[in-house]
Amino acid sequence: MSIDPHHAAVHEWEKEKSYFVKLLDLKLEHVERGRAVMRMPYRPEVQNGTGAIHGGAIVSLCDTVFYIALASIYGREQDTTTVSLQCNFLAPATGDLVAEATVLRSGRRICYGEVLVRSGEKIVAHATLNFLNSYPEERPTA
Repeated sequence: MSIDPHHAAVHEWEKEKSYFVKLLDLKLEHVERGRAVMRMPYRPEVQNGTGAIHGGAIVSLCDTVFYIALASIYGREQDTTTVSLQCNFLAPATGDLVAEATVLRSGRRICYGEVLVRSGEKIVAHATLNFLNSYPEERPTA
């Protein structure tokens, strides 16, 4: 019997979610090498004052789904840090969000990519991200 890598990754993600990710109720829907898709259900807890989804929640979704796309290349044990995240909000989001992350460049140190966020058929946000991989030999010694 073989194990479906997509199913295994989603199952592993569900077991190891951080508290913040659970708070946002982010759900990993698909993962393959260099690509991940995640859903954030629409809930009153993530609304802004106008009833749309708060921009901070959308940015958190982008950051998280891009991390998963990177982990599909480097593994979850790779230390990585968000260096920059530019998010452009294109329309108010008033329903479930689906974010698709794509790694466009995966170097030894710098990783670059994008995330498209949709609410239904409408693109509501586009983000570009730079992450930095770090390695144990680079840690300061006491």
